[in-house]
Amino acid sequence: MNGTTIQSRPPRLKFIDLARAIAILLMLEGHFVGLALSEEYRDPSSIIYNIWSSIRGFTAPLFFTVAGMIFCYLLSGETGGNFFKRQRVRKGFKRALELLFWGYVLQLSLNNFEEYIEGNFGSWVYAFHVLQCIGIGLIALMGIAAVQDKFNKPPLAWWYVGAIFVVMAFYLWLKSLPEGSHVPAGWPQIVQNTIRGPYSVFGLAPWLGFAFLGGAIGVTVRKYREHLNTTKSCLWFLALATLLKLIWVVSVTVAPSEGIAWFTARSAQVVAFLGLLRWVEVRFGIGVPRLLCVGRMTFEIYIVHVIVLYGGIFGFGLKIWISNALNPWQVTAGAVIFLTVFFWFAQAVDVWKSRKPK
Repeated sequence: MNGTTIQSRPPRLKFIDLARAIAILLMLEGHFVGLALSEEYRDPSSIIYNIWSSIRGFTAPLFFTVAGMIFCYLLSGETGGNFFKRQRVRKGFKRALELLFWGYVLQLSLNNFEEYIEGNFGSWVYAFHVLQCIGIGLIALMGIAAVQDKFNKPPLAWWYVGAIFVVMAFYLWLKSLPEGSHVPAGWPQIVQNTIRGPYSVFGLAPWLGFAFLGGAIGVTVRKYREHLNTTKSCLWFLALATLLKLIWVVSVTVAPSEGIAWFTARSAQVVAFLGLLRWVEVRFGIGVPRLLCVGRMTFEIYIVHVIVLYGGIFGFGLKIWISNALNPWQVTAGAVIFLTVFFWFAQAVDVWKSRKPK
C-alpha cells in the first residue's frame, strides 16, 4: 500500500492498558476528592492528606507519559512509503483534532449561550487543559517522527529525548520570567494559554516533556518487544528510573534547579511504576479484562466525567452540590461510588463498540 509496511501485529502489551486504567482512575479519584473535600480538612500536616496530594501530583505525569507511550508504540509499527499517508499517522491526526475539539467544547456552558451569541466567550473558554495539550502532543510526536523518517537517523527514541531537553530548557526560561508575565506578550489568550497565559492549566512546557518521555519508551518497547518476555527485561525500566533519579540528585545538590528536579523526580516515579507493571505482567500475567477495558476508554471517560462532575457543556454538574462541602468519610464514599459508576460505564461503552457494524 504505497510502499508502506505494517509490521505484524504484536501481542498487546497489557501493562500499557493497565497503566492507562490506573491513570484514569487516579484522575477520577483526584478530581472528585479535590473538588468535594472541605477546606478545613486540607491539612498539610496530615500524613493522609500528604499521601493523597503526592499521589495526585503523580497522576498527570503518568497520564501524559502513558499517552505518548501507547501512541508511539503503535506509530512505530508502520514503515516505508509516504509518512503522512500511513494509517496510524492519519488516525493520529484525527485523534489530535478530536482532543482539541472536545477540549474547548467542554469549556463551554449552555448557561452562557446568550453571551456566546453576542460574541462574548469569557476567559475560561480559551483555557489550555489536558485534552488540548495531549492533542498538540500527538501532533508534535508525529512531526518529530516525520523528520526522523526523512533522515532515518539517529533512532527515533533519541529524537524524543532531544525534544525533552528542548521543552525543559524552554520551561526553565519561562520560570525565570517575572510572575504574571504572559508569553507570547500581546497575543490572544487562546495562544498565550498554550504556553504561559492566564489559564495555562497544562501548558506545553513542561507537560510535553512527559509525552516525549512516553514516546521514547514506546518506540523502544516496540523495537525490542521480542526481548521483553522475561523478568530481567524489567531491569531496563529500573535502570532508566535510576538514571532519572541521579539527574534529580544533581538538580537538587550540584546544580540546584527546581524545574528539573520536579520533572526528573516525577519521571523516575512513572518509569519505575511502568517497570513494576511490566514485571507483574511477565511474572503473573494480568487477568483483569474489565480493568484493562477501562484503560481503553480513557477518552470517553474523560469527556463524560467533565460533564458530570464540572458541568461541562450543559452548565450543571455535581460541582453545584458537593464543591468543598464534604468531610473525609463522605468524600471517600463518594469517590468509591464515582469510580464504580465510571468503571461500569467503560464496560457498557466497550460492549456497545463491539456491537457496532465495522
